Order: sequence, then structure tokens, then C-alpha cells
Amino acid sequence: MHGEYKEMFLIFVGIIVIAFFLPLCGVWILVKLTDLAKAHPKPAKYILIIMFIILMVAGGLKIRDIYYEKSPYYFWNELIRKNPKPFNVSQEEFEAKNRAGYCWRDSKYYSKEELWHKAMKSLTGRMIYENKFYWDNKVVNDNGEFLPTEDECARWKGCRVFKIPMNPDKEKFLKEDSENEYDFWKGIDILIKHNEAQSFIFASDKNYVDDDFKLKNFILIHKLSNPSYLSVYDSNNCCTVFNKSEWSLIRKNYILKYIGIDTVVFRKKSKIPIDIDINSWGVGNFYLSVAYSESINVSEFLAKDKSETLKNTRKVYLLNNCGDVLYRPNYWQRR
Repeated sequence: MHGEYKEMFLIFVGIIVIAFFLPLCGVWILVKLTDLAKAHPKPAKYILIIMFIILMVAGGLKIRDIYYEKSPYYFWNELIRKNPKPFNVSQEEFEAKNRAGYCWRDSKYYSKEELWHKAMKSLTGRMIYENKFYWDNKVVNDNGEFLPTEDECARWKGCRVFKIPMNPDKEKFLKEDSENEYDFWKGIDILIKHNEAQSFIFASDKNYVDDDFKLKNFILIHKLSNPSYLSVYDSNNCCTVFNKSEWSLIRKNYILKYIGIDTVVFRKKSKIPIDIDINSWGVGNFYLSVAYSESINVSEFLAKDKSETLKNTRKVYLLNNCGDVLYRPNYWQRR
């Protein structure tokens, strides 16, 4: 079913439910409560009070969810949730250990080497998050119209992230078996079929959930709906974890950006609360520096030296003490 027709169908079903079934249910409940009130006035009063409290709580939670979803601090709040303060720990102890680099979720201090694997999985999760907007037809054009991107994702087997463990034989196979970009994707399908590569579509995919990204030598290919263009991350030279001191030495070469070419996906959700010490919340003790090729077609990727290609775009992401990436804002290298 096309995305636009699916949305229209769901809206039609919602209208039917609201227009017919909900009023009928309301009338039925009211009749039952009236009968109960006549037979047992006191219990009916307590039931009404309890129902009122439940409705108030449900309404409050819904309002909170709506506010949270539209909050300009959405990505910040999401990151804080990934390393929460235990109930039995004081705020003073929580902040002190956060500044020292402690991960409360995993109850340990991570080394930079350990954080690298965590950050690579989180970075992949960021790509999957972006892809979901394409699967859900939430990408708009210049006129504010939603595009039927789900169809493109399905047609071209796009809107997914490929993780390909590399070795000399496999890299040679990819190059020799790829006279054009379509042969390249056919070769990737063969690797996936033989469990030599992985394809991640949703964050709930079992292979993504179970993958600890312990392997060091691999490439990530982020493919959106366009069949020809992709972003490539080579684990051997794409990504480096910096501690706070190392980052301070190169900070002047970068600018902090809240919006960019991916504004549609990350719009109005990217702010960090002002006047706070982010280190006290366990963020900014470590950073992930990422270099990748962007909007490069397959034939170019196979022909060029990847160590040169991957210098095209460089960003730096803030990490929490558990290796989770802050989706936005991030730092972009000055040009």
C-alpha cells in the first residue's frame, strides 16, 4: 500500500472510530454508571472519583508526551535518559561521578577504546533514526508536501545501513564483481545471504540489537532512497574518540551547528539547555570525530583510495559517558 493511501486509510478508520464507536461506548458506560448509582450510590461515587483521577493522569501523560516530542531539547533529553541517575544516589554524587566519566547505566568507567565500539553502534543508530523518516513518509519538499519516500526505499532496497566486515579477499571480490553500481549491491546481497554482512533497517532489528560492534575492520554504508548515492564510513580511518583535553586542542577548528542539510529530520529538536555544566550530566567528557564520504556513487567509491575519499566531510559528535552519540547539535569542521 502506498504511503499516502495508507495514511488516508488510517485517517478514515480513525474518523469511524471517533464518530461511531466512541460515542456508543460512552453511552454504554454512562448507562451502566447510572444503574449502579441508583442501586449502590456510595460505591458509584468512589468509582466516578477513581475514573476522574485516571482520566486526569492519562491526559497529563499525553500532554507531557506531546510537549516532550516537540521539545527543542528532545535529543538532549533522549541522551540523558540513556544514562539515568539511580534513585539511591544523591545529586552531588551523581554529578561528581559524571564529571569523572562514570557510566551509571553500565556501572563502570569506559576507556576510549571501549567507548569507540559503543559510539560506532550509536552512530549507526543515528543513521537508522534518519532512515525512519523516509520509511514513514515524513520527508517534505520545498513546498511543504510530504514525499512518497517509502516507495523509493522499498523499490531500491534503500533507507538502510549496511555493515560489511572487510578483509583483502572480500574487498577484492567487491571490486572485481562490481562493473557498475547495481552489481555492487548484488554483491552486497550475496554477502548478507551468507551472513558475511548485515543490513539494518529499524532500531528494533534483532541483528542490530545483538551486535556489539566489537569488530574493528568494517565499513558502514548509509543508503537513503536514491539508488546511486550513499555515505561511506571506513572503520579503519573514519572515527576517533577524543577525551575532553584532546578535544580542547582542536575545538577552534569546528563550529557548533543546530541545523544543516538534514534539517527536515532534526528540525527544532536540537538545543542544549543553557547555563548548565554538561559534564555534570555525563556529556562532553568524550567526543566522536567522524570523517566520511558523502553523496558519492558506488563506482567512485570503488575506484578511489578510501583514505582520501573519507576526508570529504568531518563532524564531531558529543558522547555521554556510556558512548551514546548526541544526535544534534554537532560540530562541523570549518572550511
